[in-house]
Amino acid sequence: MIFASGKNSGRQLARLMSVLFALCFFCGILTGCSGKAFQKKKIDAPEMARIVVDSLQDSSDKEELFNRIPEEQKDGMTFSEYYEYISVLQKMMPSGSRVSSFQILSGDAKDDLLNKMIFDETHEYSDLIRSCIPVQIQINGFRVSGMPIVIYLQTKDDGTVYLNRSWAKSCMELYSFSAHYFEAYSNENLTDVISLLSYTQSKEPLPSSRDILKEKAREMIRFYSHNVKSAYDDYEVVSIDASNLVYLQPAVLDSHLQTNRRKVRFSSNEEGEISVLDPIESELKTADLYLYYNGRRTVRVGEHAAPSQLETMFGKPISVSCGPVVEKAASGDPEDGHRNILIRYPGFTLTVYGVYHSAQDWDGTYTRFRIWDSEKAGIGTDLNVTKTSWDVLSRYPFADEVGYVLEVSIDGEKYQLQIGLDRENPEEDGSIPIDTLILHRIGN
Repeated sequence: MIFASGKNSGRQLARLMSVLFALCFFCGILTGCSGKAFQKKKIDAPEMARIVVDSLQDSSDKEELFNRIPEEQKDGMTFSEYYEYISVLQKMMPSGSRVSSFQILSGDAKDDLLNKMIFDETHEYSDLIRSCIPVQIQINGFRVSGMPIVIYLQTKDDGTVYLNRSWAKSCMELYSFSAHYFEAYSNENLTDVISLLSYTQSKEPLPSSRDILKEKAREMIRFYSHNVKSAYDDYEVVSIDASNLVYLQPAVLDSHLQTNRRKVRFSSNEEGEISVLDPIESELKTADLYLYYNGRRTVRVGEHAAPSQLETMFGKPISVSCGPVVEKAASGDPEDGHRNILIRYPGFTLTVYGVYHSAQDWDGTYTRFRIWDSEKAGIGTDLNVTKTSWDVLSRYPFADEVGYVLEVSIDGEKYQLQIGLDRENPEEDGSIPIDTLILHRIGN
């Protein structure tokens, strides 16, 4: 009995040891699985692109799609941030459109696109842009711009594709700012528009004069209310990335009441500072195609000129001279060839293009007026060398955005006014004195 009992105990002990061994083995597996074995497998660029593109389809499973992305490829992005980011990217899709396919750009197509982005932004976000994988999306809807929709994935140094949280946040901030910007014009809110002027990109520093700022703001509001015929909902988001958001306004009237398209660009630098490129042409007024003298209108650039006419208006000139023949006469006679004829008066000159025989015998067309030191002569009623940049901006609120060079085309002829400023001697109020005015017909 003792022998039998001992044998049973041995079998029981063996079974127990087997069970314990199995448990230990299984626990070892569980312990291993609790580490890297239970982490989601990294996804590649095509899979990441598929997740983002599927999210753009406005489906109800965005959260489920977001959860497919491993944590290390989310860069700390939360689902609410992802949802908002996708909502911004969807702005590039026309209403009711669907994604039909997508293509990951590579090779020259990728390099050309990314290099252009870096060049356009003067190297802002350059490292992040270089890390991008562009994904071009085809849709079944119509885009007014005709441009393809492109979204961007990012890659880490080891080549892992991921969604950069800073990139997404910059896109969201650009869109949020743009919505506020256009709302200010829609509501014709003068105070808001004045505050937004400081964000506009300009070749010149923004004037400190409150009156000038009001003029600029009023002109912007007038432009949006009278010239921009597209409703905000009809603006097309042409492209969006961390550095740029570009809108296309499909229907905008120009000064000749012709309907054109117009782009507005919102940019962000690496410090998150936003600027707006929303240019409005300050077209040269026809009243400023005339040379005024002692407050009276005299001759117009582009009209016929004759010696007797000038002496009546300005007196006898200091000198009259001509250059070489520019255009030979049909007769072949050099004396009948067309030249530039320069008529000098104190502080200003007039250039005539025509035929020259002598200082008292010439005929042609006024092509250029230049004023640099005359209190009597001016361009139009409001511009002369006794005025300042603020006087210019009162008449042309966006002259600073075009470098104080104003143009107009009339009946196929183009005219340009160049306003030179004495930047080394600013006035106490911050304005800059005018030192030269040059009005000419382009082409001569």
